Amino acid sequence: MNKKLVGSAVVGAAVLAIVVAQFAGGGEEAPAAAPPPSSSMPTTTTPPYQGTLEAYNFPDVAGGRGWSIQIPVPTGWIVTHENDRASYRNGQVLLETDKVPITQEDALSGLKAVAAKAHQTDSVVKPVAAGDFGNEDAAEWDYTYLRDGYPLRATVIGLGAGDSLVTIRYEAPPAEFDRNHGVLDAAMKVSAPG
Repeated sequence: MNKKLVGSAVVGAAVLAIVVAQFAGGGEEAPAAAPPPSSSMPTTTTPPYQGTLEAYNFPDVAGGRGWSIQIPVPTGWIVTHENDRASYRNGQVLLETDKVPITQEDALSGLKAVAAKAHQTDSVVKPVAAGDFGNEDAAEWDYTYLRDGYPLRATVIGLGAGDSLVTIRYEAPPAEFDRNHGVLDAAMKVSAPG
C-alpha cells in the first residue's frame, strides 16, 4: 500500500476524532471569548468553573442523614487549603470558600456579624438567592478595601448551615472585578443535596 495514502488516512482519522470529541462534549454554546488578560495576571486554558466542587459536609444533621454544600470552583488556578478555607487564585483574582461558626439564627445576621467584626463600615449586607439557597438562607456583602495601598473590591456570599456560615468570597482589583465576575456567578450555582 502507498505510504503517503496510509499517512494521509491516519492524519484524517485524527482530525475527525478531534472534531467528533468537540461536538460530543455537550450541546452548550461555546463561551464568549474573554478579553485579553492584563500583564500582571496569568491566564488559564480551562474554564474556571468546569467540573470542580468544593464540598462542606454536615454529617450529623437530619437524624444522621447528613448533607453537604457543594460550590463550583475554578480549575487550573493556584489552590491552597487550610482547615476549612480553600483559596483559588489567578493573578490578583481570588475566590475563597470557608466555613465559620456563628451564633446568629440566620445567614443575613451571621454575615452582618462577620462584616462588623471586619470593621467595614461602608459595606452593604443584603439577602440574596444563591443556587439551592433562597433569600432567607443566603446573604451578600459587598465592599471595597485597601491592601498595601491598592484598592480591592470584594463580594462575600454567606450560606446558612445550622450553627455555621459557609462563605464564598470573590475579590479582585476594580479593573479586574467585572471582567472576571463569571467566577463568582458560577460559584453561586451552589448546591445542597441531601
